[in-house]
Amino acid sequence: MKLKLNWKPSLTRRRTMLVSLAISAALLLVPASMSAWVRMKVAALFEPVTGTVRSIGTGVRARVTAFGRGTRLQQELEAERQELARTRARLAALHNELEELRRAVKDSQDLRRVAGGSKWPSVPVAANVIRRPGGWESFELTVDCGSERGVEPRQAVLAGDSVLGVVADVETGTSRVLMLGHPEVIVPAMIVETRQQGLVEAVGGKLELKFITRDQQVRAGHQIVTSGMGGAFPPGCLIGQVGVAVHAQDEPFYKIIVNPTRATASPETVWILTGTEPERQGGATRSGGGARSH
Repeated sequence: MKLKLNWKPSLTRRRTMLVSLAISAALLLVPASMSAWVRMKVAALFEPVTGTVRSIGTGVRARVTAFGRGTRLQQELEAERQELARTRARLAALHNELEELRRAVKDSQDLRRVAGGSKWPSVPVAANVIRRPGGWESFELTVDCGSERGVEPRQAVLAGDSVLGVVADVETGTSRVLMLGHPEVIVPAMIVETRQQGLVEAVGGKLELKFITRDQQVRAGHQIVTSGMGGAFPPGCLIGQVGVAVHAQDEPFYKIIVNPTRATASPETVWILTGTEPERQGGATRSGGGARSH
């Protein structure tokens, strides 16, 4: 007779309960030392699983805590960066204002030096460039200063202590300025090193100093300033430097190309010399030192 063991879970609920009670009763009969040994073996059997679970839980808690702390740090750093950017923007704006004030002070000092070195009754008035109208775009300006400030046609206009041009037309609150290089503008000038006098005007898109005789040597780099003749510009205002001085054998005069000062390239603030009474001084005509009458 063969015994067949059936290990399939065919026990009923009642039998399961009876088996559980029997096992519990058997454990109660086991000595305490044996019970502790059994518990230790069971604990050792499940230690890998419980240790893994504990390590995973600890890691998750640490990561959650670190994530929250990192997020706060990132927010604080971002706030600091934004505040630093705002501070830098304010510093840049203050730096620009300071530079503008320095330029204005320098221009005012230059004008005082020019006005103080001559006997001309000129009163410099500051004006802002508001636009460059069409036609001769690079040689015309409109400024926010007009007859209400004492501005009149043919008065001199400076950028710092450099010649910019002359007033052409005047309205109550604005004026149109013809810049040096416009074909209607000529300026009586003098070479500082040789004391020779001539006229600066535009010829073929370039500035030339005309009527300088060859009895003295003119070199590149010689300073050219206003001579004070003609009644529009006081003497000593900067025009530029000699760029090229060429003479032909059959010509009595130099052909001198003038390099204007950089101050007149793109001015934002200009100075109009009011109170010069140009009409009494001979006016500003094509042959006298200013703009033609329109």
